[in-house]
Amino acid sequence: MRLDNREEIGRDLRIAERDLRRLSDTALLFECLLKWREQAVEHLIGEFAFAFWDSAAQRLILARDIFGFRPLHYYRGNGCFAFASMPSGLHVLPEVPRSFDADFMAESLALLPHRGSRTYYRDIHRVEPAHIAEAKASSVSSTRYWRPPSDTIRHADPRDYEHELRTIFDQAVNAQIRGGERGLGTHLSSGLDSSIVTSSAAIQIVPERLTAFTAVPRRGVDYQVPAGLIADEGELAAATARLHPNIDHVLVEAANTSPFDGLDREHYYQQQPIANLCNAVWGREINRMAHERRLRVLLIGSTGNFSVSYSGMEWLGLEVAHGRFIRALRSARSLARNGVPWRTLGAQLVGPFLPKPLWTFLLRMHGRVTRLVDYSAINPRHLRDIELKARAANEDLTYAPQTDPLGARVAALSHGDGGNYFKGVLAEWGLSIRDPMADRRVVSYCLSIPVGEFLRGGAPRSLARRTFAGRLPKTVLECRRRGYQSADWYVMLGENLAQLEEEIEAISRCSQANDAIDISWLRNAAHSWPKDGWARDDIMMRYRYGLLRGISAGHFMRKVAGTN
Repeated sequence: MRLDNREEIGRDLRIAERDLRRLSDTALLFECLLKWREQAVEHLIGEFAFAFWDSAAQRLILARDIFGFRPLHYYRGNGCFAFASMPSGLHVLPEVPRSFDADFMAESLALLPHRGSRTYYRDIHRVEPAHIAEAKASSVSSTRYWRPPSDTIRHADPRDYEHELRTIFDQAVNAQIRGGERGLGTHLSSGLDSSIVTSSAAIQIVPERLTAFTAVPRRGVDYQVPAGLIADEGELAAATARLHPNIDHVLVEAANTSPFDGLDREHYYQQQPIANLCNAVWGREINRMAHERRLRVLLIGSTGNFSVSYSGMEWLGLEVAHGRFIRALRSARSLARNGVPWRTLGAQLVGPFLPKPLWTFLLRMHGRVTRLVDYSAINPRHLRDIELKARAANEDLTYAPQTDPLGARVAALSHGDGGNYFKGVLAEWGLSIRDPMADRRVVSYCLSIPVGEFLRGGAPRSLARRTFAGRLPKTVLECRRRGYQSADWYVMLGENLAQLEEEIEAISRCSQANDAIDISWLRNAAHSWPKDGWARDDIMMRYRYGLLRGISAGHFMRKVAGTN
């Protein structure tokens, strides 16, 4: 665990500064729990998962931080209640079955949000991020303790937002580099998020050095990349690194590597399906190189799209929903002048109000894949159930634009659960991966800013560009294209088709896995390998996403079931 507001907690608890320095984060948390019981979570900023026995009330309190950067699982049944950070800690007990939940596996293949306490393992539950679970003799209840702010901050001068955000963000970065001052690394891409994190960290650790890792595809290949995306982010990342003399910039090229090589090892450490086999290749290589350099902390910016560098595009639909058509059109025209395609703007302006059949028809007219069976290897017997669950939860599987900027961001921030991944990387490589973009203070502040600020001047992500303009090169600030991670994904897969087919056959021998996965779907995809068209939406959805997700899920199930 890690507490990022130790001084504030110390003042609240009236702990002398000298005594506070002697307390570990765990000991400080214990003092919070003694004073405030479950209300302690309202005072904590950082990454934590804890269990606390309240003997007076005869109850066990379990809680996790707001985004679940630390995992916490529990089992209740057969007269037993047990908890552990990872599922393996529970599987040592004879009462706990070692099997997976086929229905949950199918839901994850359909990319339904991870809601509730269920996990990939049957009868093993998780404490949800931003929740407190209370276990008593006869029941377990769960309560959300953090919700997005309901008030909007109003400033007459837009520069006040920039100043406050810069101050709060630097405070978050400063807190998160603790423990990594002499061994600090970052992910650095061509995008705003990682560039902002890297520049802030570099400024704050002077004169110490910072190692920034940039994943690049192998050289000498003319990659097929969707329009508007960048295959090689090395040049733009280097421009950011050159602005800060204490950055050691390292290009990471994971050439001659198979996405299947790390499946067994990462299953052992993460104890869940690998989320993205393409990106896992370069992620694994960065972790290895950081470990070799004896780095202890690796900063990322994964949640920036929904906090600091939010695009603000849902604001257009919100304006239309409130009848402010002229204002919405003027904003759209300004965005178009700044390079946003009218096709994208049109979708934001009218997409939220179209009947679903018409929206789906328009997507197909533009070559977009909309049917679940075209981009998921889910067993067809689950399809109807998945559709009903999605409808009941008001989840749109076509991902039409929304008119609720706050709701869209909060939903995206709580879509998954990365606790097992971060814990697994810490165990495997000794690396603490941290995301200042997900700091509670940063997220709360960004969710309180008027949405129009993110589009001020007709530029998406305007607030981030203005706030950190002095720290980033002009080429990065003005870039309107996004990086395309693992541009060499189809080259890697094509070189390892034999390994792919071996894995499919191994999955087919696990009868339990067949309950969640359509093995024939996987086989057909592998046997109909395209020779071209890798930038097309239908091919990317079928192979980069559907096939690799199916392989990852199938491998997980066969390992849990014990069939090799």
